[in-house]
Amino acid sequence: MAAAIALAAACDDGAPPPAPPTPATPVSAAAPEPPAGAAPADSAPAPAAGSPSNPLGLPVRRMRLDPGRRVFTFSDRMLAAAKPGSTLVFYAATVVGFDGDELIVEGRGGASYKVHPGYVIAVPDKPRLALQAPVLTEWNGVMKHGILRRFVKDRVGVEFTDADGRAPEAMLKDARFVPQQEGLVPGNYAALREGDGWRQVLLVSKLGEETPARWFVLGYGGAARIVEEAALKPIPIQFKNQKVGTQVWAAWVGELRPATLQSADDVGFYTVKFERAGRPVRVGWGHLVLKLEGG
Repeated sequence: MAAAIALAAACDDGAPPPAPPTPATPVSAAAPEPPAGAAPADSAPAPAAGSPSNPLGLPVRRMRLDPGRRVFTFSDRMLAAAKPGSTLVFYAATVVGFDGDELIVEGRGGASYKVHPGYVIAVPDKPRLALQAPVLTEWNGVMKHGILRRFVKDRVGVEFTDADGRAPEAMLKDARFVPQQEGLVPGNYAALREGDGWRQVLLVSKLGEETPARWFVLGYGGAARIVEEAALKPIPIQFKNQKVGTQVWAAWVGELRPATLQSADDVGFYTVKFERAGRPVRVGWGHLVLKLEGG
């Protein structure tokens, strides 16, 4: 797995340090050991390498966005070196133009570059935000998942659900927000069936009108993968009104494992105890699912 990526220092006072921008759950020394061995191979062959703007050879996709529209995508350096299994991280960028079906975006560094629309999640210009609702947002330019807590003048309070431990609320100013919707939707987490187990993946884009349908996803550590849609099950963006003692599946180092709800914490968070494990751990929405067939 690729090395962690250093993030820039925070601009807002009192906000938490950045957490790993990959599907992850809180870390605890007493939690279950990571699964041994490498992850099983994808069910579909890896696509052929493409251009620097489309290194995974994704099929043609059209996405018309006006210049100035904000998006989440991958940096030009990451795209240039990307291949199946490479680490990819969503960063904030801005559309500045088009070249055929490709978008031209400008990242935090200021340089513009081309990107295939299949590597992009568009941000609405005027999102309708609701308190205690799940959103995609950004922290130090990295896309994050969070729960919207409060509005304070020109800032928005967000608690990140993909942060380790009990990270304090971050007060964001001029940040991007994408209200999440249930289902297999870009930016959501999903459960991927592999062999006798389930893995947590981040959905990036569906590959056109292919049959069988396939998705570009990011696995544990941000590993780029192409998988069949039939092997995916949506993970709820909200997980409400569950009783203590309920049996669930919760994410741990990229794998979904049986666990028991021990308490309902703040909206968006539960404390769970994994089977055959030590201390309970705290997990957020997007990392919990009630039932997985065949599990």
